Amino acid sequence: MMMHAMMMKRLVMMMLAGGLVVTGASACSDTPDDPQIEDEQDAGDQDAADEDAADQDADAPDAEEPDADAEDPIARSAMALRVKILNKAGLPVEGAQVRHGEEVLLSDAAGEVVLDAPEAAARFLAQVQAEGYAPSSLDYPVHQAEEGVEAHAILRLLPLGPAQVFNHDADAVISRGNVRVRLPANSLVDGQGNPVNGEVEATIASLDPTTEDARFMPGPLIGLPEGGGPETPILSVLMADISFWQGGEKLQLADGESARVEFVIPEALEAYEAGDAIEFWHFDLAQARWVQEGECAVTEAGIQRLAECDATHFSWWNADKPVSLRNCVNITVVDAKSGEPIPGATVQGDGLDFEGALVGTSLTDAQGQACMDFLLDGTLNVGAYHADFLYQDGGPVTVSGSDVPASCSGEGEGECLEVTVELLDQGTCLSGEVLNSEDAPVEGATVYAVHEGAVGAQFFSAVSDSEGGYCIEVPLNAELELSALDGQGQVASGMASTVGATVAECGDGECAEADALVLGVGETACLQSSVSLGGWTTPAPGVPVYVYSSYPARSCEAGMEDPFTWGPVVAHTVSDATGNWALNLPLSLSGTVYVSVGSCQSGLGTSCLNSDRIMPVQLNGIPGSIDQGHCQSIHPSPLDAQCGAE
Repeated sequence: MMMHAMMMKRLVMMMLAGGLVVTGASACSDTPDDPQIEDEQDAGDQDAADEDAADQDADAPDAEEPDADAEDPIARSAMALRVKILNKAGLPVEGAQVRHGEEVLLSDAAGEVVLDAPEAAARFLAQVQAEGYAPSSLDYPVHQAEEGVEAHAILRLLPLGPAQVFNHDADAVISRGNVRVRLPANSLVDGQGNPVNGEVEATIASLDPTTEDARFMPGPLIGLPEGGGPETPILSVLMADISFWQGGEKLQLADGESARVEFVIPEALEAYEAGDAIEFWHFDLAQARWVQEGECAVTEAGIQRLAECDATHFSWWNADKPVSLRNCVNITVVDAKSGEPIPGATVQGDGLDFEGALVGTSLTDAQGQACMDFLLDGTLNVGAYHADFLYQDGGPVTVSGSDVPASCSGEGEGECLEVTVELLDQGTCLSGEVLNSEDAPVEGATVYAVHEGAVGAQFFSAVSDSEGGYCIEVPLNAELELSALDGQGQVASGMASTVGATVAECGDGECAEADALVLGVGETACLQSSVSLGGWTTPAPGVPVYVYSSYPARSCEAGMEDPFTWGPVVAHTVSDATGNWALNLPLSLSGTVYVSVGSCQSGLGTSCLNSDRIMPVQLNGIPGSIDQGHCQSIHPSPLDAQCGAE
């Protein structure tokens, strides 16, 4: 049973994580690698035809004998993989570090990196790190296609969230969301194994599969069982990246130490009861696999149920259960206009009715095909993405399994379902203008239109011209969230719709129109905190505070000391006589901003700047202002005692 699902309007959502067992079409038992069609002929007619052909060849001495070993005239090679790295808002992450084999690449302004196909390897395997985000990985199959064809994928990064500072000389309890960590005093060591004491920072980035987008997971939901054995698909119950820092360096538990990790089990997972056990897994970035390390015990704490687990190191941790995948679907991705197959498209399956998170991704092969396993009698939303196409016609396709087992590997009595996904390379266009607060046109502003597509949010962009105008090609019948950035920290936001628009391209004169985007005007959010010296008790007046829309490249080297050169400043202020500060910033920045406190001082350098790990701040999206209140409080910034205002 298959039907087209309506596109969900979940703008500023996230996408792309890894998961189910997914393969190219060659792994599907009911889809041959190289299908051949032969005409059936009478044997006598065939012999006569062969004799006539031989006579004709004899009369033509210049004719060449056919080469039985001749290769396919279409040259094929392994497809390179172009990856777009996005944040929670569906916008590009610039400067993400992608480690692929011996190569380390940085994502560009569009959030993109291109990975060459690894020699003699069946998978693209890469680790992804970006300041302010939890670590992640890439894991995709290598497929061959016509030479020069690229494969395309999207990776979304989960923000770390605010750092929590505590004194490590005493036992500590660190909580965020549904995750709690009980850390023994002086149990951490630095990268050289030296004991750590004093002030330490903690970050927790968690995912609740019942309420949050599981496509932000760090990699596929494939586990390596404790004690060995084959890889197994797993179903996520709860997960979190847990990290500790000091002076920008990541810390770990000392040998022989452990910490208690407690996950609050979501109400939706009602099947778990006190006394149950849930397997505990950590994520190995190098392998892009979850590795089992013991079990968590389900306990009751008042009205809550907890999964209590013991961690011997800190990384991504996951409470999961192995699952048996017994239905499968063959997915063919084609050009909606020509019907031609699309090689190198990302396909994604998002489980709809599973008790836990289950998301699978893969790439189509030269025939535009991939195969995906999912839960017996389960329901799956199937989507596809390729950068050369705007969007998927009709949104995600819903696939419903049955109680007859079948798998991509050929196991089971049933057969894989068949589904075709159509991608469109033409939609319509959206035009508008970018103005400053005095209604003057702004040239060079980057305008993003974010659309919730079949595989999650993705952006389309343009740059405003000398008259402030822009034009973006976008999907038809879509609701779009708009934002404009001038590169100097000024931001504007708005909404637009292409419902009812006609097929058009920029320059046709029939584009949908958006309201003007006015920089620096609109609802505000408010941040507040304080600065202290030599600990937490001595206020630090007159200390500068800067808020950036992207991670700032802070430096105190000669010629680089000016905070306005470190990145796009959204707002700035100085602390008052009591060390407190507050400032307004555009509500449209909802997501992660970066707060830098302090300045470069003679002979002290960056030691008079707040810690890198305190800088990321996840805005709560609540309107507020200094005058009206409702300011969001963030962690105070303790500076060295020598770092008073100059």
